[in-house]
Amino acid sequence: MEQAAEVRDRAHGHCVTYSPKVFIPLTQLCRDRCGYCTFAQPPARAAAPYLTPEQVLDIARAGVSAGCHEALFTLGERPELRYPQAREWLGRHGYETTVDYLVAACSLVLSETGLLPHANAGALDSDELARLRPVTASQGMMVESLRADLAAHRGAPDKAPERRLATLEAAGALAIPFTTGILVGIGESRADRVEALEAIAEAHRRHGHVQEVIVQNFVPKADTAMH
Repeated sequence: MEQAAEVRDRAHGHCVTYSPKVFIPLTQLCRDRCGYCTFAQPPARAAAPYLTPEQVLDIARAGVSAGCHEALFTLGERPELRYPQAREWLGRHGYETTVDYLVAACSLVLSETGLLPHANAGALDSDELARLRPVTASQGMMVESLRADLAAHRGAPDKAPERRLATLEAAGALAIPFTTGILVGIGESRADRVEALEAIAEAHRRHGHVQEVIVQNFVPKADTAMH
């Protein structure tokens, strides 16, 4: 820790920068079932499958009034592959996938409010990342862990390590400023954490695109499998 603090202070001094952002939960539906998640909700518990464009703009404009500079879009991963309600909503509004709607929502916020969108959409492929690139200032996805046998991710196909690493690599190839990180305390070992951080560092050495690495601790929460 002392060495890390010395490197940080040598590079940045005592100046701490930040960017106020408003949180836009485009959808809380998700095809994954992670053992620790409280964000994802089934259709029966959601007021609607997705926020409408009007709701998105209302949240964004409230953020502008509060002094925000960024719009942080968070959403479940590929809910249309699990829930017919998601597919039906998207179809009625002229979209095939959640990513299609996310691209439109980011473009809307950028053009109407001037907020800089950050898309945290999970394990996307290169084409999806590229489509988001013109309408976002940055993107993100937590690697979480490279352990493929975690009970916490047993029902979460999008948390497969190879998928997370492929997204991280594709974002670098597209020169997308990227936020990523690991989740600590979900069944992994210390060596697993180091392996994941080294994989992130290697991707950054190849592409120079990782702008932030989050080390997030797991906290048990009520109404989850890992409570």
